[in-house]
Amino acid sequence: MTDDFDRASEREQEAREAAIDATRRAAAAIPKGEPGECDHCGEHFARLVRGLCGFCRDGRARP
Repeated sequence: MTDDFDRASEREQEAREAAIDATRRAAAAIPKGEPGECDHCGEHFARLVRGLCGFCRDGRARP
C-alpha cells in the first residue's frame, strides 16, 4: 500500500528523469564545431561554429 510519501517520491523521481532527459537533448543539439580562423575576428580557435568563435558569436570581448 502506497502512502503520500511514496507517491511524492515517485513524482520527484519522474520529474528528475524528465529534467535529465531534457538536458541530454539540449546537449545533443549543441553544434560540434571545428578548428580554424574566425570569420569575424580572424583569430585561430580550436572550436568555431558556423565560422565564428565563441567570443564573436556571443558578442563578448576577449580577455
